[in-house]
Amino acid sequence: MLTRNATLYRLAPDHALSADSIADCLAKRPWMPCGAMDLSTQGWVPPAPHAPELYAYAQQDAVLVALKTEEKILPAIVVKQEAEYRIAQIEAEEHRKVGRKEAKALRERVADELLPKAFTRSRVQRAIIDLQAGLVIVDAAAASKAEQLLSALREVLGSLPARLIDTQTTPQTAMTLWLENADAGDFDLGQTAHLRAPGTEGAEAKLAHQPMDSDEVTRHLGAGKLVEHLALTWQDRLSFVLTSTLALKKLAMLDVLRDELKDADAADQAAIFDSNLVLTLGELRKLVPALIAALGGEVRP
Repeated sequence: MLTRNATLYRLAPDHALSADSIADCLAKRPWMPCGAMDLSTQGWVPPAPHAPELYAYAQQDAVLVALKTEEKILPAIVVKQEAEYRIAQIEAEEHRKVGRKEAKALRERVADELLPKAFTRSRVQRAIIDLQAGLVIVDAAAASKAEQLLSALREVLGSLPARLIDTQTTPQTAMTLWLENADAGDFDLGQTAHLRAPGTEGAEAKLAHQPMDSDEVTRHLGAGKLVEHLALTWQDRLSFVLTSTLALKKLAMLDVLRDELKDADAADQAAIFDSNLVLTLGELRKLVPALIAALGGEVRP
């Protein structure tokens, strides 16, 4: 899968986005590495390795984009220790106490001196803007992380009329009912679940390699615990973990889908990438509506 996680946003029906307009906007804000005095940088990179000139990779009326963030690693403890060493030197050599204001200025100077020498770390986050299905699918396991990419998109596009998908039945309610009935309708129950009693200090149960129709699961439900995360499979093609916030984690192809990808007529890396993207799009375009239907349908504003 080109996305290991999925936080789902609904595009407004009257959006004016197109593959070309998205590509033009992203190309105006490419990622640049951190300069000597930069704490971090963020910008857009080509999402397809074989197409380094394309900042938005279009396929079947959908666009794949990638946001890269680079951050300097400068632990506060390193700055503190160096500043304390210099303060001790000053106090010993000049026989005086370093004041609070002077100590603060010294810490800032130390940070500025160490910043150009700091190591960097980078990460790339992908998203699929599905113009056909009216969805933005961000590779993030939580909305807080997805919003970082959405915010960057809004900045370059000027606006992005997208909102988190809301369903008639909350995922937590539906998942709890599925476990109570040992039946998730069109979905098959996996063997991983996270249950929690209501309240900030509610008891938790994290189950792995556990049949969901077992007596242990029944006891947890009987004690009032609700389902936070639940592993599911869909049509023997995809597996994932559904969360109470309607995020999909650990998306993975099952054997049937992996075989289809292997059998695809892909002679080189470009063709393999395209086959993977087409397959990912096709499966998500079927999975997301099926999941929304299982949750009672979508709440429209």
